[in-house]
Amino acid sequence: MDPLPCGLIAFRHAPVPLSGVCYGRLDVAAELSAEAAAAAIERALVDLCLRPRAVWSSPLSRCAAPAAELAARLGAPHVVDERLLEIAYGTWEGRAWSDIERDDPIAYAAWLDGWERVGPPGGESALEVEARVRSFWRALGATSGAFSAPGTSGTSGTSGDVVDPAGARPHLLVAHAGVLRALRVVACGASWIEAMSAPAPHLAPERFPLPAPALSLAAP
Repeated sequence: MDPLPCGLIAFRHAPVPLSGVCYGRLDVAAELSAEAAAAAIERALVDLCLRPRAVWSSPLSRCAAPAAELAARLGAPHVVDERLLEIAYGTWEGRAWSDIERDDPIAYAAWLDGWERVGPPGGESALEVEARVRSFWRALGATSGAFSAPGTSGTSGTSGDVVDPAGARPHLLVAHAGVLRALRVVACGASWIEAMSAPAPHLAPERFPLPAPALSLAAP
């Protein structure tokens, strides 16, 4: 993976100690400590010769805690944005998938058949996740040199505009799998089938371009 002059590099959060459970928006702690996860991401950044200008995450601790730790290590702002939350599974949150299939068979079958456009009861479809991730991606692409993180729910270590003297350093995202896959759709032009079929390893880097206007603004 060659470094980009400007863009977004994302790492999926560390694994969580759950198996067979629907936990999208639940604030489940990761198996690794925030310090250990941040250290793993930092080592990858060194190998890639990348130093991000900002570290982004959802408010959920499995992403926000290592992102805050990493931002402190790098001397970069940590920006929390609710558009980066994992897919919402509504009334299925916290339940075993086997129980959902048994107890809610009609809704479960409808979701399996049309998950791109159909969400679980009270939850989101893939296209709804795509819409909010696209909003984040476009807003990120509109920033150059200084940014004020429009639409964010809160920041850590910064207020107002964030000045980036380098102007071309990438943004970093500690992400949920659903957000990573949505970025494959909005930033790379993949179909949802393609985005879902490719693996999303924990704590592994995945690079995404920003919209073309942002790249041209950052060009020397």
